[in-house]
Amino acid sequence: MKRSILLFPAALMFSALTFAGGNTLPKPTKRYFAMSPYVTAEDYMAKTVIIKVKPEFKQNCQPNAIINFSSLDFTFQNIGASDLQKMFPMVKSPDREYNNMGLKLVDLTTVYTLKYTSGQSVEEMVNMLYSLGMFEFVQPYYIPKTTFTPNDPQYQSAIFGTTRMDAVTGWNTQQGNTNVVIGITDTGTDLNHQDLTNQIKYNTADPINGSDDDGDGYVDNYRGWDVGMNDNDPTWQANNHGVHVSGCAAAQTNNSVGVSSTGFNCKFLPVKIADASGALVAAYQGITYAADHGCAIINCSWGGTGGGPMEQLVIDYVTINKDALVVAAAGNNNLDQMFYPSSLNYVISVAATNNSSDVKASFSNYNYSVDVSAPGNNITSTLPGNTYGGMSGTSMASPVAAGACGIIQSQFMSYNALQVGEHLKATTDNIYSIPANGSYINKLGTGRIDLGNAMTMSNLKSVLYLSQVLTDNNDDIFITNDTVRLTGTFTNMLSSVSSATTATLATTSSDVQILDASYPIGALATLGTNPNSGDPFEIKILPSCPTNAIVPFTLTISDAPWSTVIYFNLTLNVDYINITVNDIKTTITSRGRIGYNADGQQQGLGFQYLDSNLMYESSMMLGSSNTKVSDMFRGGASMDVDNATLLRVYQVVPSQVSAFDVDGRFNDAVAPSPIGIQTHHKGWAWTTPGNTKYVIVEYVLKNTNSTAVSNLYCGIITDWDVMNYSLNKANQNTSLRLGYVYSTQTNGLYAGTKLLTTTAPFVHYAVDNIAGGGGGIDPTAGTPAFDTGEKYTVLSTQRAQAGTTGNGNDVMDCVSSGPFSIAPGDSVVVAFALLAGDNLTDLSNSASNAQVTYDGILTGSHLLALQNQLSVGAFPNPAGQELYLNVNIPENSQATLKMFNVIGQEVMVVADENLASGKHLFKVDTRNIPNGTYFIELTAGGEKVVQKVVISK
Repeated sequence: MKRSILLFPAALMFSALTFAGGNTLPKPTKRYFAMSPYVTAEDYMAKTVIIKVKPEFKQNCQPNAIINFSSLDFTFQNIGASDLQKMFPMVKSPDREYNNMGLKLVDLTTVYTLKYTSGQSVEEMVNMLYSLGMFEFVQPYYIPKTTFTPNDPQYQSAIFGTTRMDAVTGWNTQQGNTNVVIGITDTGTDLNHQDLTNQIKYNTADPINGSDDDGDGYVDNYRGWDVGMNDNDPTWQANNHGVHVSGCAAAQTNNSVGVSSTGFNCKFLPVKIADASGALVAAYQGITYAADHGCAIINCSWGGTGGGPMEQLVIDYVTINKDALVVAAAGNNNLDQMFYPSSLNYVISVAATNNSSDVKASFSNYNYSVDVSAPGNNITSTLPGNTYGGMSGTSMASPVAAGACGIIQSQFMSYNALQVGEHLKATTDNIYSIPANGSYINKLGTGRIDLGNAMTMSNLKSVLYLSQVLTDNNDDIFITNDTVRLTGTFTNMLSSVSSATTATLATTSSDVQILDASYPIGALATLGTNPNSGDPFEIKILPSCPTNAIVPFTLTISDAPWSTVIYFNLTLNVDYINITVNDIKTTITSRGRIGYNADGQQQGLGFQYLDSNLMYESSMMLGSSNTKVSDMFRGGASMDVDNATLLRVYQVVPSQVSAFDVDGRFNDAVAPSPIGIQTHHKGWAWTTPGNTKYVIVEYVLKNTNSTAVSNLYCGIITDWDVMNYSLNKANQNTSLRLGYVYSTQTNGLYAGTKLLTTTAPFVHYAVDNIAGGGGGIDPTAGTPAFDTGEKYTVLSTQRAQAGTTGNGNDVMDCVSSGPFSIAPGDSVVVAFALLAGDNLTDLSNSASNAQVTYDGILTGSHLLALQNQLSVGAFPNPAGQELYLNVNIPENSQATLKMFNVIGQEVMVVADENLASGKHLFKVDTRNIPNGTYFIELTAGGEKVVQKVVISK
């Protein structure tokens, strides 16, 4: 339903929700919330998290809110789990997999709220529980906040724009069906208001008599429900916002009293989502209650600048499982921003306009995710005690639109929820010709709603693009020269479209080339579908594309003269690569970070073993003094960014050392006090028995200064979170040159870092990652916390153990080597193995095997065989506008490197020169070479090898 495609990243950050009638001011961030400038501890429930159990563990979830899993029991005991409750206790599991439109039904029965008493922060608890590997997501329990107050002292002077919306024409056709119910999820209503009391959808099957007569699990829910306080009285408390919103959508109309509403005769169901203080403690439970109790339309006049998996899951449930349409406010920050829940998939997002001019209201947000606009400035509606007053906000525009949706549903009772929303969008008035709206083109939705149009226009068209999938048919890490394929299902929601219907993909970016831009959708009857899985849109990422570029796209669907545009962004040319070939799944980045490319556990796999993520963050770290340390680890509230990419990390194809070889280069030129080191880093992972529980990383450190670098240490620092991180201990094995962290839980896992090179001493520092530092450095104190001096201490001094008290605590661990003295232009090599194991013996065996393997790479038969073998490797393959050739020369010799086409014609001479023994890298500009198949021929020392390559631009 969105006019933009919303694609969640692997890990999501969230921010606080506020009423759409108010503003949220920026606040300090916590470490976990690095992506949001809005969240503080005030914005979520203390010592409470939301979890969703993975489907494969559903059999462990009991009806009485018990998760029957022994290792989880131990974790819950140690965190002081005081209350585990199903978040949606009355919701049932779906009895089939898909709805009638082919959309996958949602299971909310494995979503829980968990309260705990231990000392961990909510941020720490989220990461610790997620690392256990049995939850789809773990997130804070956000509490929406209200900042709205009436802003119109002349209450009775305001109108709600009935003339502008041509409501009378619409009402002449349809005045609303009393069986169409609009759910008002808000702070409650005034049950006795003269313009509201007759509009409530009373549940006559459960009168107020102290019994659950209708057997729905709610006693006496005769006139709605207070989900926030779990009782049957949805009367407003502390904040009258919900009273006003109720009247905007469903005040009794044509009764010679008070105000009118767009919903006219449609009923409303009051669902109070606030506690006694007015805090919205049960916002999304309120949405599910409304859907479960027959609401066709659900209004949400609240929202915020963050949204995540739980929130989207609820919207999916009410839309797909319950066939209800959610309408929500676009927000009042006067910003071009996504706002939630309005920007979630399937929700109708409503911006606000001035009633008389159709100009965007000064406070209203605008964005490609907005679906429609509606009057929202100085809206007169119901207030407590049979009074009326004016309020402004997208909080008002949203229920005005929700009421209009009720009229559409009443007129077209066969419509499903998505069709109602699309009908509303298809019948708006274009407001972009108004000069004052010129800055908001396509960001106020399809236009301002028009109830007259909605009732009189025919042959309306709407084709959605649902269930989108992006892939590169490889690792789905979209980098230079990859071809990204976009597939989905085109679904016709309204009148039939002709055989000429097409979809066209476009972009304004010069960093990508669209190879397949069009798809012939063809004729579709109402609710007809056509998936493009057999003919995907294809996007080639060009060499000019910056790393981590956010590239905008439009998808235009047209059946002339009708057309619609879908907007979406893709993050392309990412500068990291995932290694998943053995028992360890991790990520190597282009700038020395390991596990995650971005702060807050973003862009990466972490360090996964046995379905558990054992790592919070990790980075290679260099230091030559208390004032010169270069790393990509945290320094204060966020990640230090001291390294710059020289050659983005890439997979070496074919692999020359292991089952999965990676290579890249970076330097520390962007550090505040650069050391002047250029790092050539490599990574290897094996699949052979005994070698599947580690990944090796090697760093070749080159001094780029004109003077020597002395007292240099090179290490890997890791914040290991092994299972329950608060039960971790760190220790060392000096004979193995191994630092490791383990969980004290029963059957606790182990993880560690081993120094492989012997050119300088083994250094190990175990860090107590707690206030006070447990007698060592304190990484939690100071400004910034964990500063350069502390990092150099960790790199250059010894501390054998951490977490020594009781069952342990949160720990970090650093394994390094040094000191080195490097002359100008010279290099040293430092290598490490990152390992995991079931127990200490298992970890130690892998550490020993890693040493044998690495020694073989350096001096053994494996490397000697490679060194004595003439070879050429090409990457990427297929190539786009550039091709890299990895050449290995076994001995000093004259070498010739040429490219030939398939009929044997010479295309170019890449190199013809004396080459020293060893590896060499050549870059080939292929921009002027036609697409096709070619052969790279390498001749040296009387031998010849050939490598096949494909050019596909």
